[in-house]
Amino acid sequence: MKITKKILGMMLLAAILIGCGSKSPVSLTSSEKTGWEYNKPDRGFFNVKTQYDGKVPPGTIYVSTNSFVKGQNEDPVSSPSNDLKRRVGVDGFFMDECEVTNINWREYEAWMRGVYKHDPRQILLAMPDETVWRQELAYNEPLVNNYYKHVAFGFYPVVGVSWTQAMEYCKWRTDRVNERILIDNKIIEYVDLETVNGSIESAEPADHSKYIFTTAKRVNYLRELNGEDFDIDLDGVIYEAEFRLPTEAEWEYAAYGAIDIKQNFDEGKTYPWQGYQLREMQKKKTKGAFIANFMRGRGDAIGQYQNDSRTVPVDFFPPNEYGLYNMAGNVNEWVLDVYRATSNDLVNELAPFRGNEYPSDSAYAETILDRLPPMEQELRDSMRNVLVKEKGFTVSGKDVRSFRDGDANSVIGDSILDYASATALEKATMISDRARVYKGGSWNDRAIWLNPATRRWLDQDARSSEIGFRCAMSSVGGRKNRQYK
Repeated sequence: MKITKKILGMMLLAAILIGCGSKSPVSLTSSEKTGWEYNKPDRGFFNVKTQYDGKVPPGTIYVSTNSFVKGQNEDPVSSPSNDLKRRVGVDGFFMDECEVTNINWREYEAWMRGVYKHDPRQILLAMPDETVWRQELAYNEPLVNNYYKHVAFGFYPVVGVSWTQAMEYCKWRTDRVNERILIDNKIIEYVDLETVNGSIESAEPADHSKYIFTTAKRVNYLRELNGEDFDIDLDGVIYEAEFRLPTEAEWEYAAYGAIDIKQNFDEGKTYPWQGYQLREMQKKKTKGAFIANFMRGRGDAIGQYQNDSRTVPVDFFPPNEYGLYNMAGNVNEWVLDVYRATSNDLVNELAPFRGNEYPSDSAYAETILDRLPPMEQELRDSMRNVLVKEKGFTVSGKDVRSFRDGDANSVIGDSILDYASATALEKATMISDRARVYKGGSWNDRAIWLNPATRRWLDQDARSSEIGFRCAMSSVGGRKNRQYK
């Protein structure tokens, strides 16, 4: 083949363009905007971390960003009418592989017993309600006495936990995970719970953060240990995102476990596994076996045939394609959202969620002041005034749980009712801002509730033998910075 000058020129131009494209416009060692070097006291003024290797929170799996059709995917005649179909997108996040177990919760309770030995009220608030197993016309006392405490049920899902308690556990878990990281990195020392209890027993509640490590008040804790002038950069060392309950959209997306092929999905799944059956249809050894525990019919509980129990261990059935266990059956799971029956068409297209309650800007200002060099209280108060008066921070928060809710059940005329002051009749025909969504179906539910699109609600302080939970955590940064897939 004869190569002309024109072809040779085009080849050289392509090589140049490819070469230019392979070099990143950003530098890890110096500023591409000013030329000053990073982390060189004699050559620059800016100490900064430029590389971040993503950490996977213990016990979780990464669920990548994508869109999916949320809501009704079955015959509308037999499906509830509160799950309108709509395409939405979710950001990447981490999700617990398994439901939180009795052992997981007993670990939490043990910590509370150690730290708040002097304050039994805190311990009581952390304990699950073991009486949720009681029914007037059933003999369930063995479960009341043994389900939470006995070693035989250690890896079964915890129940009798309210939405409020689950959120407190998530906050506690964030703090304990980050505390463990700081101890392992020799940034702080381990302090036994008896010592912590002794330190806070006579201290004001506002000063507890000096003796109990919390992610939100880590500056207080570190300065109490090392002096007011102590300063250390924890950026990228600990998890800045917190454990929390998954949003309804995150939970539903994760439940389907749909693996994309070049951003294309099979969006016709009825359950968190392939096919439209409740039994295993592919694997020869287990073909015909149920893949979840639920109530097949009156008095016909699948779990009892599978494991001689109502709930089953959290890893009893095979996981879905994301590696998540029991996204259908076993126990329903609390999610983060406030419930509205007909507002799916009003939520955002990306990261949809109803339930935001923003703290006051003046409270947020305290986190900004913590980033400044240590200062006397008088100067700190002056700087707070700068934020409030000169930067326009407000002193009140914002509750948007009822924002554009479009729910005829909770609206009379143009006014959204206040549940606390509503009459008995009004309460019977409306949903409050305390109503929280739960999903997934349980050992005591018919198969219709195993469909990830279905949704129900309970008051955030209600407890049930049929509801447990798992935690989630938002991902910080994009996939380029990550070691996980």
